Amino acid sequence: MNIHWPDLTMGGYGFYVWGSYLFSLVAIVWELVSLRQRKRAVVKEERPAAARPTVLRGSTHETTS
Repeated sequence: MNIHWPDLTMGGYGFYVWGSYLFSLVAIVWELVSLRQRKRAVVKEERPAAARPTVLRGSTHETTS
């Protein structure tokens, strides 16, 4: 049984094409990791006052005047 592999050289442009795919993949992964780190930093920055009580709108503990 012969297995016929596709021509990955793409007529001589394979290095450019596959390199572009690889670069795009690395850029997308880098952006996702960067977004996650920035989100964690913002959440960490907003959380310093753990003793501050939070009031949720519409909760049963909310007082009205």
